[in-house]
Amino acid sequence: MRNQTVEYLVSTINKSDKLSEKEKEVLTKRARGDTLEKIGKRYRITAERVRQIEEAAIIKFMKKIYQLLLFEKS
Repeated sequence: MRNQTVEYLVSTINKSDKLSEKEKEVLTKRARGDTLEKIGKRYRITAERVRQIEEAAIIKFMKKIYQLLLFEKS
């Protein structure tokens, strides 16, 4: 069940036109359980920078979902 949920989330993330490729990759890797440190090593950035990218991506993603929900109710 968890794997299906994660893969659904990853699929939804990858369909987003509001996220950069790096943001999509960070969210995908985090959803699949990678640590901030592991992702940071891959991109040669600090774990804190990965966290900042993740946070910005989540905010963008949630805004888009909120807009879709508002539009759907209209």
